[in-house]
Amino acid sequence: MEAPSLELPSKEVLLKLYRDLLTARRGEAEIFAIQSKATGRGSGHRGPGEEAIPIAILNNLTETDCFHPNFRTYFCHFAKPGFTLKDAIAQSLGRRSEHPLIFTPELGAMGSSGTLGEASVRYVGAAVANVIQKTGDVTVFIQGDGASNRAPTHEAMVVAAAWQLPIIFVIQNNKYGMGTSWRKSYNIEDLSVRGAGYGMPHETVDGNDMLNMYLVAKKHIDRCRAGGGPSLICADTWRMRAHYEGDAQIYRPKGEAQDWQKYDPLMRYEKQLMELGVLSQEDVDRLEAEVIAEINATIEEVESMAVPSSYEDFMASAIDGL
Repeated sequence: MEAPSLELPSKEVLLKLYRDLLTARRGEAEIFAIQSKATGRGSGHRGPGEEAIPIAILNNLTETDCFHPNFRTYFCHFAKPGFTLKDAIAQSLGRRSEHPLIFTPELGAMGSSGTLGEASVRYVGAAVANVIQKTGDVTVFIQGDGASNRAPTHEAMVVAAAWQLPIIFVIQNNKYGMGTSWRKSYNIEDLSVRGAGYGMPHETVDGNDMLNMYLVAKKHIDRCRAGGGPSLICADTWRMRAHYEGDAQIYRPKGEAQDWQKYDPLMRYEKQLMELGVLSQEDVDRLEAEVIAEINATIEEVESMAVPSSYEDFMASAIDGL
């Protein structure tokens, strides 16, 4: 897939995207290791290999823009202005954070839902509020290919298109809804064409190509912020892990995992930056060491924090001051 005809971002932005992607990959792995030691299997739903999508989008947003990630890549929220790596690690380890990823309205985190797709109408509401208050903010709502087939998603897109709201819908197509291939759930090859039915611009992008993903996200976010209304992006990726840890994955064709390893977004972007002359092997080694050190220091700090005595106590941290 050819890159969009947009100007390449600055070297500073290119390197930040790389560091954020590296932090997401290494940070999630460390958290999983800690959870595995404590529980025997770690977190249920992991997202390595899909991080370029939220990272690219978050680096195009402001502190007050609204953002809803796919549940597999919630950890990447640290890349949104206003949030920090400490916030992401604290939530992952069940500690209170200054800015809970799950609900910090002033930073555009409006909560989610355990039922996939349901939160779409909440973020349409956020877009309505931005119009009424004339904030100039945009909303980006990401969900998987499975959740995108649910009724609330369609209702949200109908309203967003009819009212020309400042919201961008993103389908994070990792090829499987639990154990069901997307090809068994859709009768189309390009999932973004659903946008045509709502009367909104639509585009499919290689979600494992960081630079391409960043430029497509920028194009749609800039258009939306300028008053162009909603759009739909389908970001193609692949689920490197099972649906949940322990899933036997009998639904995957043999050899599929090996075929997709070459599309790992971290390795692809690293190679791309080297070819552009932006990154050297020395830079890679230095950044790897810096990121690991930052993650370990943050984990140590978070683990020294008190564990909430109850679920109510934990959730109270999300609504303090409201």
